Order: sequence, then structure tokens, then C-alpha cells
Amino acid sequence: MNQRKKVMLAIPLIVVTALLGYSTLLGISPGFESPSLEFPILESGDVERLAAYHTPDWGEPGVFHNGIDLIIPNNVTIVAPVQGTIVSVGEQVNPYAGNTLFEITVAINWGWQVKLVLEPGFLDAANNSLQHDMIDAVSGQRVVPGDELATLLYSNNYAHLHYMLLRYGQDVCAYNYSTAAAKTVFDTIASTSNSTITYHYSEPNVLSSPMVIVPAAAIGAYVLLVYVVFRRFPG
Repeated sequence: MNQRKKVMLAIPLIVVTALLGYSTLLGISPGFESPSLEFPILESGDVERLAAYHTPDWGEPGVFHNGIDLIIPNNVTIVAPVQGTIVSVGEQVNPYAGNTLFEITVAINWGWQVKLVLEPGFLDAANNSLQHDMIDAVSGQRVVPGDELATLLYSNNYAHLHYMLLRYGQDVCAYNYSTAAAKTVFDTIASTSNSTITYHYSEPNVLSSPMVIVPAAAIGAYVLLVYVVFRRFPG
């Protein structure tokens, strides 16, 4: 077997080793099992109402709400709802309302992530800077349920935590993957505020996820390339 073929056959091993090493270094748990989420706000009694997952026409026609909004009347403490590793802490501007979003992403394992998007509703730089300073989470930090990550500040402009769960990069309802205790908290808030937790939706097909399609396409292209090389350069 010539050197070219040896290198080509070694590529998958190199890629897999690199991915496993990177995952291990970050502390991301191997596997794809579904999570059991605790409630993400320490002062759960201070959540005054909810905005449901999969609410239709959210922001514009044909768009569905991709998380559950936990709406607050005062400052609250955001906590990790699950064991995992924080893989990003960032900020971006809400294209609909113009306010700044403060996003903490926790990787649960290879297939699942939680996104905690703090939306205090501030439109001025001074208060947004203050909210920035109230985030203690850092990338690479390993967390367990209950670890304090940030203080979400209150404004009178729809201050809330946008709570998301991603399965292979596609959003699903966090309530459906919560512990019994967390579901009780959600149910109590929904009952006392006459809110809805989630609208009916169908779980997305895993095979339609970019996290599946892209690697599958890459593997297919690699297999085809190996086949062509081995046919063209036998021996």
C-alpha cells in the first residue's frame, strides 16, 4: 500500500481522535442521552408568567417561539438547570426589539445543549453594561444543577429569561425534558398566571438536523474519494 493510501485511511482516525480530545478537554460528556432539567431560576416564585414554547407567529408570520419565556417582576438569579460545560457566553442585538441579548450556552453532551438567554429589556448602553457585569459564567466552566451563573436584572420592558433546549441543534420544549420538581414549578406558574407552557409540536426529525446531515455528507464524500483513489491507483 502506497503512502497516499495510508494517509487517506488515517484521516478518519485523526479526525475522531481530535474530536474526542477536544470534547474531553472541554469536559463535554460523551453520549447522546436526553437530559433531566431543573428549573433555571433560583427564585422560582418571582416568575410572574410564561410565554409558551412554539407560540405561532412569534415576531413575524410563520415563525414559532423556540423557547419558553420566564417573565420576571424584579431581579432574579439564573442557575444551571443541568450538569454540563459552558461552551459560550455572548451578546447580540435582538433584531425585533433592538435590546441586547446575553446568552449562556451549556453543552450537556454531544447531542444536547441548553441556552439561557437573558433579556432584561434595556435599550441604553449603561444598563446593558451593568447586566454584562452581572454574568459570572465563563466559557469552559463546568457546572452542576443549581450553580449560580448570573443575575438577570429587571426593567419594565418585558424582562425575562428565554429558556431553550436544543437536540442536535434543533429546538425542542424544555418543559418536556424537565424533572418532576421543575414541571411542578412550571405548572404552578402557568396556573396562577393563566399562562400556557407549550403549544403542540412534533419533535424534529434527527436526520434533518445539520449536525447529522453535514457529518453524513462528509463521510459520504470521503468514502467516494477513497473508492476513486483505490480504483485509480491499485496496489
